[in-house]
Amino acid sequence: MAKYKGEEIDTKPTEAIAENAKRGLDWREKYGRGGTAVGVARARDLSNRTNLSFSTIRRMRSYFARHAVDSEAEGFNSGEEGFPSAGRIAWELWGGNAGESWAKRITKKLDSIDEEKKGRSMNMKIEHRAMGVDASPINEDERRVRIAISSEEPVSRSFGLEVLEHSENAIDMEFISSGRAPLLLDHDQNRVVGVIESVDLDGSARRLRATVRFGKSALAKEAFDDVLDGIRANISVGYSIDKLERSDKDTFVAKSWRPMEASLVSIPADVTVGVGRSEEAPEPVVKEIINPEPTVKKDRKMSEENQIDVAAVETQARQAAQKNAAQIVELGARHNKSDLAQRAISEGRSIEEFRGELLEVVGSQKALEEQNTGLTEKEVKRFSIVRAIHALANPTDRRAQEAAAFEFECSRAAGEQYGKTAQGIMLPAEVLRNWTRDLNSSDDSALFSDDFRGGDFVDVLRNSSSVMQAGARMLGGLSGDVAIPRKNTAAAAGWIATEGGDSSESEMTVGSITMSPKTLGAHTDVTRQLLIQSSLDVENLIRDDLAQAIALAIDLGALAGSGSSGQPTGIKLTSGINTVDFGTAPITVPSYAKVVEMETKVAEDNALLGNLAYILPAAMYGGLKTTEKAAGTAQFVVEPGGTVNGYRTIVSNQASAGDAYFANWSDLLIGMFGGLDLVVDPYTHSKSGTVRVVALQSVDVAVRHAVSFCLGNDGGS
Repeated sequence: MAKYKGEEIDTKPTEAIAENAKRGLDWREKYGRGGTAVGVARARDLSNRTNLSFSTIRRMRSYFARHAVDSEAEGFNSGEEGFPSAGRIAWELWGGNAGESWAKRITKKLDSIDEEKKGRSMNMKIEHRAMGVDASPINEDERRVRIAISSEEPVSRSFGLEVLEHSENAIDMEFISSGRAPLLLDHDQNRVVGVIESVDLDGSARRLRATVRFGKSALAKEAFDDVLDGIRANISVGYSIDKLERSDKDTFVAKSWRPMEASLVSIPADVTVGVGRSEEAPEPVVKEIINPEPTVKKDRKMSEENQIDVAAVETQARQAAQKNAAQIVELGARHNKSDLAQRAISEGRSIEEFRGELLEVVGSQKALEEQNTGLTEKEVKRFSIVRAIHALANPTDRRAQEAAAFEFECSRAAGEQYGKTAQGIMLPAEVLRNWTRDLNSSDDSALFSDDFRGGDFVDVLRNSSSVMQAGARMLGGLSGDVAIPRKNTAAAAGWIATEGGDSSESEMTVGSITMSPKTLGAHTDVTRQLLIQSSLDVENLIRDDLAQAIALAIDLGALAGSGSSGQPTGIKLTSGINTVDFGTAPITVPSYAKVVEMETKVAEDNALLGNLAYILPAAMYGGLKTTEKAAGTAQFVVEPGGTVNGYRTIVSNQASAGDAYFANWSDLLIGMFGGLDLVVDPYTHSKSGTVRVVALQSVDVAVRHAVSFCLGNDGGS
């Protein structure tokens, strides 16, 4: 038994579930198919009738909802050809039909408790809320549902009561009626379950109604089943406001607003009709607030309260705009659409508008999802790099192999996802996203709280690599060859000599650069004594050593890769970059004039913008700290704060002695392909009791615009 918000719930799997899970394990061993590492781990817990966490039970229900379609495939049922199919084996690993019924029953109980608790916390009686989804207009065969998505019911906002005017002149219906507007879960653009097919305005009832069609994905099927069962019965609209007009002291009416999406939610803000604006969604961005002066008699002073109200509204609008911009930037960066995000901000778009645009640009929901093998937070915590390395270093040690069985299963699942066979052990995406941990807390729960992210693999690389610190752009999750567009020449403008004359002709030419995976190998040495430890500190020591080794290798390839023998072409050997000759060799410390010349070369090519910085070897940086800009001035090239001539300066010994780099580093692209493969060499240093761990990562480097870079040296290297 376990307590959920004060109520006792039995979380021990039934005997029938245990029998199904054991059958799945036996089948998997016999036939060599079906299930992933996560499924195997789940089956072991179920067969042992281990008390499960509530989050695990919720994931069980989600699994069955996603994979219900497997039951329609040949070989799922006894007597069919190919029985038991891979899908049937995986189904049994998760507890089979008994597991599905049990998980659904418990999660419904949890949802009921959540609803009750949330209703109490909001001083609402949930049973008094009207249904946002009426069962009568549901077309089960076509998965279509008729809903009302908004009304004129006032909703409390920080600036007062907000009313959405429901008239033809007030509502911009262009996007919501386009047939592309999404139906979401809880306003989460990563959880699309359907599409809004049509919308109409009920002028008499002052409501906006729509017909929505649910998709065929596992998530959509689960959501539609919940609608049929009456579990999800409330609808909320996501929208932006262009014009908000004050009607009285506390009420503001949206005279121009745009609905962007509809969402299934637990509790809507518009509680009187059971539909409306979700309180969990961010407050809308308001582009214009019309705040007329209140009518005041000459012999009566304006109250202090009214004066404060005006200021509060203006402040709220500014804060909302700032919050909106921050959300757009974050969402754009998450999906490698920063340019699109900046354009949306400059055009004054709301976060809801940007989400809709992003969905259109990306083209599919799958593209918005992170790579994932299905590991839970608890399973990520359980994954041990040290344990895996120890097993690889001791292939004949039965105990070591059994101890790392979970890690090997996860590796196989990751390999299937990336379409690669691991040479050693492949690290799952979830493990890479939780590369570092908070070691200052004695409470293990702190390591896996929803709001804590100590830093992922990419973050650690970025902090360790000089080119990434300088501003190089990381492109993650790549597969196969990737073509990156670039402008070869820019269009030119000219004055027209006479009225009605023609402008001078010029054309902008566009080309592309190709990035293809090149295998990078970086290593660190670990003692056997260290590998038998089970400390989180040891885990992080090895992780950080590997990340630093990879970062140094990326730096070396980015700066001076040969372009042959499996290496990328680095900046130094890229055709078309700017160069400055420091003088007769050997010169390891340039003059101030030569430093200025490097900046001038980039400026002359109109490339003096973006993430501008120097990367210098340590010896050159030290020399410039004692090099005066002009004799007798005591003003040195390296300025207080470590800058060179006002630009950021990063010291890296991956830059060859005598080589100075100045660039807009945003034009350097680092492409990461596939997953991280760890290979263990227990033999090279066996006499010293040391194991070599080699990290294999597919990487490529590309210079988008050569003129953004300048290399300075003595010309002899």
